[in-house]
Amino acid sequence: MKADPGVGALPIGPPRGVAGLFRALAADPRSAAGLALVCSAIIAAAFAPVIAPSDPDTPDFINVLAPPSLIHLFGTDELGRDVLSRIIYGARASLFVGCLSVAAAAVIGTLLGLAAGTMGRLTDALIMRAMDVIFAFPSILLALAITAVLGPSLTNAVLAIVVVNVPVFARLVRAQTMVVSRLEFVEAKRALGFGEGHIVFRTILPNILPPVIVQGSLLFASAIITESYLSFLGLGVQPPTPTWGNMLRNAIGFLELAPWLAWFSGSAIFLTVLGSNLLGDGLRDRFDPRD
Repeated sequence: MKADPGVGALPIGPPRGVAGLFRALAADPRSAAGLALVCSAIIAAAFAPVIAPSDPDTPDFINVLAPPSLIHLFGTDELGRDVLSRIIYGARASLFVGCLSVAAAAVIGTLLGLAAGTMGRLTDALIMRAMDVIFAFPSILLALAITAVLGPSLTNAVLAIVVVNVPVFARLVRAQTMVVSRLEFVEAKRALGFGEGHIVFRTILPNILPPVIVQGSLLFASAIITESYLSFLGLGVQPPTPTWGNMLRNAIGFLELAPWLAWFSGSAIFLTVLGSNLLGDGLRDRFDPRD
C-alpha cells in the first residue's frame, strides 16, 4: 500500500528528486549563496593537494609573517608557512569533523527517537530522561569536559560533538514519530497486519527524514564552530595538522604584527558557517509541508 501523507504528515522528499531540489535551491538567491559557500569549502577540502599553492607544513624562515602578496595571497605565518595553503588544508579537518559528527549523531539520535516514540512509556521515559541529563549541560562546556577527560585528538573531538548533538535529533525524531504514527495511513498498515519493524522503518522513518536532514544541515554549522572552539583551546585536532581553530589560536599572539592571520582563518569559519545556515534555511523552506 502506498503511503498517503494525509493531513499533518511530512512530505517524503522533494517531488522532483535530488535534481529538482538543487534547481529549487539554486533559484533562491539566499540558498544559492549558501550552496556556493558550502560547495566551495567541500571542493577545497577534496582537492587540497591540487588547489593549495604550497605545502601547508613547510616552513620558510626567510618569509616569516610576510604580508599578503602575489607570491603569498594570504601572507605567511610565524614559521613562514603559506596561510592560504593551510586554510585550504584546514578545511579537511573542519569539514571531516563536522560531517562525521553530525552524521553519527543523526543516526544514533534517530534510532533513539524512533524507539522512544514507538516502544512504550517506559522506554520513552528512560531515553528522554537520559537526553534531558545531556541537555542540562551547556553544549560547549560538555564538549570541553569530554575532550579534557579523554584527551585532545580528532577522534575525541568527533565523539564530544556527537554526544552534544544526539539529544537534538532524539527529541526531534520522537516528536515527529508520535505525530506520524497516529496518522490514518500508518493505522491502516497496522490493521492490514504489517509488522512494527516494517511500519517504523518503511513508513514512519521516510516521513520524518526531511526535518532530520534540515536539522543536520543546521547542526553542521554548529559542529564546525565547536570543533574550531576545541582546537582554539588546544583540545581538538593537534598541530601540525592545520585546522581553522588552531590557526586562529596561533594568530592571537600576532594580532598587531600580522592581523591577516586572524582575518583569513576567522573568515573561513564565518563563511562556511554562514553558508551552512543559509543552505539549512533553504532546505527548511523546501521541505515545509505548508508550501
